[in-house]
Amino acid sequence: MDLISTALEIAEEYPVFPCDVKKRPVCQGGFKAATQDPDEIERLFSTQGAALIGVPTGDISGLSVIDIDVRDGKQGEKWVKDNAELLGQTRVAETQSGGWHYYYKHSAGIRNRAGIDGCVDVRGSGGYCVFPGSIGYKWLNDNDFAPFPPTVAAQSTGTATASLAAPMGGSDIDSLNRVVDGREKYMARLVMASVADYYRENGAFPSMEWMVENVYPTYEARVKSRTGDLNAEGRGIDEFRKKVTSTITRGIEGKLTDLHIAPTKVAPANSLPASLVEVSGRGFERQIKLRTLGELSNTPPPTFMVADYLIEKSFAVMYGAPASYKSFLAIDWALSIAHGADWNGRPTQQGTVVYLAMEGQSGITNRAEAWHRDRKLSNEGIPFYAVTNPISMADAEATDVALLSEAVKDLLGTVRPSLFVVDTLARSFGGADENSATDMGIFVRNCDLLREQFDCAVLAVHHSGKDVEKGLRGSSALLGAVDTSIALGRKAETQQVCVKNPKQKDVEEAEPLWLEAREVSFVREAFGQEQTSLVLDVMENAPSNEKKAQGSKHRDFAVKVLRGMLDEGFLHTEGDFSGVKLSDFRDELNRISVTTQGKPFHRENHKRVTTNWSCDGSVFIIHNNELINERW
Repeated sequence: MDLISTALEIAEEYPVFPCDVKKRPVCQGGFKAATQDPDEIERLFSTQGAALIGVPTGDISGLSVIDIDVRDGKQGEKWVKDNAELLGQTRVAETQSGGWHYYYKHSAGIRNRAGIDGCVDVRGSGGYCVFPGSIGYKWLNDNDFAPFPPTVAAQSTGTATASLAAPMGGSDIDSLNRVVDGREKYMARLVMASVADYYRENGAFPSMEWMVENVYPTYEARVKSRTGDLNAEGRGIDEFRKKVTSTITRGIEGKLTDLHIAPTKVAPANSLPASLVEVSGRGFERQIKLRTLGELSNTPPPTFMVADYLIEKSFAVMYGAPASYKSFLAIDWALSIAHGADWNGRPTQQGTVVYLAMEGQSGITNRAEAWHRDRKLSNEGIPFYAVTNPISMADAEATDVALLSEAVKDLLGTVRPSLFVVDTLARSFGGADENSATDMGIFVRNCDLLREQFDCAVLAVHHSGKDVEKGLRGSSALLGAVDTSIALGRKAETQQVCVKNPKQKDVEEAEPLWLEAREVSFVREAFGQEQTSLVLDVMENAPSNEKKAQGSKHRDFAVKVLRGMLDEGFLHTEGDFSGVKLSDFRDELNRISVTTQGKPFHRENHKRVTTNWSCDGSVFIIHNNELINERW
């Protein structure tokens, strides 16, 4: 049976989507694109690279999976033997690596969890698995799907694995008029065990948000209220938060010795914020790798996302003065990447884009609509996602970065964004100081965290002063950190802008490129009103020198002098070079100055002439043999 036929057969019971040989989704939307529609299945599984059949876990399929790994020395086989009673009698499949998938009925609260005992993963809400019928995957029995094992369920929901009874007997009243019935002890033990388990696994303490989301529901489900209001009895969420705060404080102080947390293992003060270590059970996975010189020599050259300009997995900044079309160019690149469409004749690498539109929804909506209308492309189903909420990228605790990561993972699952665009840096800085090296360093770190988390590129849109040649606004820490800088300089009183590439790490800088803004009008059908926005076109007849206005008087004067000298026979030949000696040119400048202006040609004016007219390439000085050459 071919892949499509097998997928159609599985889809009679479960929604399906295509994966490649490395078990990665190969369709837009990842596992969220799973469907039981036959026509859509044929379309999805005709995608290039489709090789395996994925089924989402959780509520959508009613399935959860315990994935047991035996590769690379992992003790999966021993774990199965030791936990045979726990696993029970359920449907089991063999994986292509020789491990096992134990299939169960999904229960509310079962989420993804990796690395249990070093060899067990849980696939629940927000996850997926490769289904039997795919190459290398087969059923080992035809048992019914059993309920999910409660002990493993506790781990997958973030609760402690220790045996924590919740005695409900007794009705003593404490000095605060709270019922003393074992609930406070259960809460304390649950919190301490959960914090300890989390620390042992991650090397850092959990955030309050993680504890509330993953641990408190377990407590609330186990305990009972005498009055119907746990908070009123001093045993609800408020008390839970206090208990978490005090427990983590004890941990930081190295006082959780009863839970086998050594003080020396406490994360240093300058380590990652707790909010970044874990986000709803799916954390920032930071790894340090050692590579040999041989491995480094086999590293492929940089891959461009936008040919000549934007490099894959890099950190880049695009900057210019106000109204220099920075955001228009940023969204032009972003949409070109999302579609995999050429950008002005330059190929792009197709990928998912997350655009942080900090300057408002209406702006990005109209710009994106104008772009699609002009390109005659549909905006339906493309992997482009906008964030219009205020987000702080300069927060030392990185709270918003953690929330952003969680939102991206909830929406995209295992599909990673290729590019984050931060538009603009200033609007994402909150109350931080752009001129502070410390605050700018935090911004850079948070961008790097996104890059590490998703193995992607980050493009920050930033401002220069009025003169783009003076560089980025704010602390120089930003320019020092980026791999690529893109400078936009708009020509005065025009819609023309020059795109330069002052910095490009490890590859040659791109040649300057002139673009011109063009207005596009359209009607958004939902509202019936005509809207306008701009798109950028490459100029066919670009200005020969964007700085002509600076020093053009001296340049034109120098060319006039040279032409006159050549007409009068001031021509010298040395090898293949013909031109005018610098000494003769200097004398002629002095002579003309005396004759026409009544005063000697001053040294400073001479310097301005030779500097300003020689830099554009059409007229230049060969300093080593003191010759001046003009190319007509």
